Amino acid sequence: MKTANRKVIDTHDDMARAIRTLLIVPLLTREVDDAAFTLVRRRRTELTRWFDYFCGWRLTVEPRQGYARLAKVRAADSHLDVPRPARRVRGAREAFDRRRYTLLCLAAAELLTVGRTTIGLLAERVAHACAADDAVPGFDPSSRAERSAYVDALLLLERYGAITALDGVTESYLTETDAKVLYRADAVRLTRLLCAPVPPSRVASNGLQAPDLTALVHEERYGPARAGSDETQASLNQRNLWARHSVMRRLLDDPVVYRSDLSPAEAEYAATVTGRSLIHRMAQEAGFSLEERAEGYLLVDTAAVATDTRFPGEGDTAKQTALLLLDVLLHAVEPVPATELAAEVARLMERRPSWAKSYRSAGGATELADSASAVLVGFGLAAWSAGPGDPARLYALPAAHRYAVDGTAFEEEP
Repeated sequence: MKTANRKVIDTHDDMARAIRTLLIVPLLTREVDDAAFTLVRRRRTELTRWFDYFCGWRLTVEPRQGYARLAKVRAADSHLDVPRPARRVRGAREAFDRRRYTLLCLAAAELLTVGRTTIGLLAERVAHACAADDAVPGFDPSSRAERSAYVDALLLLERYGAITALDGVTESYLTETDAKVLYRADAVRLTRLLCAPVPPSRVASNGLQAPDLTALVHEERYGPARAGSDETQASLNQRNLWARHSVMRRLLDDPVVYRSDLSPAEAEYAATVTGRSLIHRMAQEAGFSLEERAEGYLLVDTAAVATDTRFPGEGDTAKQTALLLLDVLLHAVEPVPATELAAEVARLMERRPSWAKSYRSAGGATELADSASAVLVGFGLAAWSAGPGDPARLYALPAAHRYAVDGTAFEEEP
């Protein structure tokens, strides 16, 4: 009896850790984390069923090729319009910018047609691809900034196992345009990078207009309602299936889910006996602690396996400032203008000369206030309110009260 119970507990623990690992690393490779991949490989059948049932997400596990790919699709119309960008492998893991995304896509497309290539030959192919499209800025390998963006794109492809450096080091291209780096491309992993339900080749442009990119994420299993058609065209089963998957996706993707941000169909489903039961079951099986309040829901990962960023965070000036600005927002009767937030930050910097040294240049207080505001919005703790012709104003959301303290704002050392 004890052996059977131990087996059930071990299975639950394995599933919970594997689920949260795939949430934080949707493309998991053996090279990067052999232990995590082995766990996912061992539980791949149960994991595939779990993600399909609760979220409608497709999980592909290739034991021989050494990768697992969770094809996540964001919940439609999520209230959090916050990007989750790719991060640079080197340095401080800054977010990818538009140029790096462009070079990443072009390099991946060129690598699909070659089995092996060098970093220099690939750079030439990318340059030719840029020159062939007037909408894409040209690629100039002689520019240090361009080489840096190119190297960041290749390092990310290496991290995903889409390319392997057989000889040489990718970073050497930063200082030497004639660096000798030989790559082997994995066409299968390259194609797995894109997880849109609809292939781009099926999204046609309308004359001179750009193609409708929202069509890439249309999922036929939910019927025409999700493509913008009359919702009555979808069957009852399709609407219920969409409501379940959409609610679960929000809970697993967003730091906090407010009932007021749910669509009528989502709110109705979450309020049913079945909906509430499945939400609790999903949280329990994934190893999350579910906090349910009158205003909404919050999933807490006490082990921080699925946590990509923390608030408040240690050593992060923007997050420290965000925590301090919460006091201002919570004590304010009305939404606070962005200019007043910048003034508050300026006063704080004046009283603490040794703090936030990287923001001491002209306009630094405004920049820091903007960064801190973005942190609060990203964590679902605050939102912007602006009417026609009115300046942007920030106000606290219910989850912000988790961090409420007594006393006057900015009195304590950050």
